[in-house]
Amino acid sequence: MIARKNKMRIPHEKREDGSEDERKYEVLGINWLERVTRLHKIFAHVVNCNSHFVTLNAAPHTEGYDPELLSTAKPPIETLALRTRFYMAGKKLKGYRPSDKKKGELRIEEKTGKAAWQQVLKLGGDGSRTLKRGEHKRLLDGAGYNFNVYSKDIAAQAEDVLGKRLLKRLVRLQGQSEKILYHPEGRQDVLFEIKFDQVKGLTFDGQKKKDLIEIEIEVKERGSNVSDDEIETMLNKSEDELMKNFADDIRPIYHSKVSELFQHLYGWMLQDPQGFGRAFDALPARKWAEMAPHNSQ
Repeated sequence: MIARKNKMRIPHEKREDGSEDERKYEVLGINWLERVTRLHKIFAHVVNCNSHFVTLNAAPHTEGYDPELLSTAKPPIETLALRTRFYMAGKKLKGYRPSDKKKGELRIEEKTGKAAWQQVLKLGGDGSRTLKRGEHKRLLDGAGYNFNVYSKDIAAQAEDVLGKRLLKRLVRLQGQSEKILYHPEGRQDVLFEIKFDQVKGLTFDGQKKKDLIEIEIEVKERGSNVSDDEIETMLNKSEDELMKNFADDIRPIYHSKVSELFQHLYGWMLQDPQGFGRAFDALPARKWAEMAPHNSQ
């Protein structure tokens, strides 16, 4: 089955295409509760740090507002509802394998209140201090996937990286995030987002689970005159601020949330390609299903 021939009506929406430049950090600890407690401690520090994580005393948040109001206003924090995301891959796990030079991810998520599903395609590799990937978001009116919603060039890249044959839901992430927008050191021409994630990951065979307690710093806006070197400098300063205060609580990581989960599936595929292939074929095309236990480990 060719992915781009998967027909689906597309709701009208503003298309989102761009680059995702981010730094990622794993929160350390011996169990879920300890790690989440440390996550909350770092969150509180960021909210109260007025020297680097400047959220209220710089545009666009303060322009035209009364000073007394600003003195008691809260920072722009967004707490997302609990959500489930599914990551799609083909039978050969193309795009997710450690040996793949071209990396990619395709995820879908039902958007509450919009009667639609959001499809997010990410193209790019792991391994760099700043994870740089192309990110392409669209809304679909069904639970499948569709490369036709992208330009011919992006659709061709998606097929090249992830394959032309049928993709299915192989990994599930369930979790919650809190986001804070800030101007690093008050620079009005640079806007970053720091995100605090608590997520449970699971592969479709049920044999690989992963607790993902992470912090991400992402570039959201930059002035036209801001150079890549300046962005890297600002990211370094954000990282330094975290590491200076929480060196025993976090460590930098250089891969996506689903990397280890797909590594498990890749190991199963190498060990028992026929068994993995049968399990993949048995999965439904448009919904999540967990299979019976197997002896892949």
